[in-house]
Amino acid sequence: MRLDVTFSGISPDFAAVLSHLDSTAALRHACEIVHRELGADVAAGAERVGEDDTMLVTMVVRTTLGARTEQLNGLVVGPHQGLGGEAAVRRRTVAVTDYCASTSISHDFDEAVRAEGLYSVMAAPIIRAYRLYGCLYAGRRSREQWRDSERSELLALARQTAIAMEVAESAREMAEVAVYDDRQRLAAALHDSIGATLFSVRAALESALAKQPERAVFDLLQDAIRLSERASSELRTESVALHTPPDKKALAVALRGDCREFSERTGVEATLVVLGDLPHVQLGRAEALRLATREALLNVEKHSIAQSVVVSLYPADDGIGLSVADDGQDRQANPEGSSGLGLRTTGERVARAGGWLKFDEADGRGHTVRAWVPATRVFQPAAP
Repeated sequence: MRLDVTFSGISPDFAAVLSHLDSTAALRHACEIVHRELGADVAAGAERVGEDDTMLVTMVVRTTLGARTEQLNGLVVGPHQGLGGEAAVRRRTVAVTDYCASTSISHDFDEAVRAEGLYSVMAAPIIRAYRLYGCLYAGRRSREQWRDSERSELLALARQTAIAMEVAESAREMAEVAVYDDRQRLAAALHDSIGATLFSVRAALESALAKQPERAVFDLLQDAIRLSERASSELRTESVALHTPPDKKALAVALRGDCREFSERTGVEATLVVLGDLPHVQLGRAEALRLATREALLNVEKHSIAQSVVVSLYPADDGIGLSVADDGQDRQANPEGSSGLGLRTTGERVARAGGWLKFDEADGRGHTVRAWVPATRVFQPAAP
């Protein structure tokens, strides 16, 4: 097997699975290739469990191909446990000729391996940019040693699988951001429509009550006022709950709203892309990134003739990275470039938050504003 990697980083044989936007589908497709191209009797794929970005994470076997039993499915693999746990910690392909007799791995899963009649097994970590997504296994029911070329091929396939799983994870993240963005708009609509109506009803009832009607009507009006007050209070509570996203999604939701408002105002398509799980950052640092995004979008609106803008958020260097890239040219010659006082002032604010901001111009082919702020510890990488 030879993986012909394209410019986009994904092989032609693997490209179709990207459209599924599903991690399990990516694992299943990889297992099919392992089974077919490497001649493995059994192929299996494990997926990371939880949000920890380190290599010391737990994985669960999600899919198998060629298995005779169900014992491999659902196995929970921790750091250094079995072959997959070693591969994840070492960040490379690990192989054994006789699994149950090997002295180089733990034997937490010997029972399942014996049930499958497996001897020669290898595992490759599914890694991209130091983020572990899972593990890919190949097994044979013989003691035939794995060749170096086969180990390399399994690792190359695992890297291809990581790209597909990263795309799937980003798609899930964007779907969650879209949900909270829609909830914010629904909360605003409820406040402006139903909330205003209830206020008017209450005002009308209080006006009628002030005219001192007969006792029976008086009591009914008081009950109606109490009900309208309770409805208004419940509406306010639910609207606040709808409008408030969890802390981890707040920045992405806010930037999605900024992109939508920019598109509505200018007619230029602005898209938000979230790559990976974003670490939590302090409110002031998140606000610095949001202001950087707004200033970058304003910069495009004032100075650039663009058709599209892409705003990207991604975990980087123990913090959050931001990129705002457009495909436009400057409206007119500017000896200082499109980066004016607004971006310089914004860069100073980002620097006070412990980060950096940089403006790049690609010789008339667009502009990119990049920024970074730290998450849990103060570490400032040099601006590239």
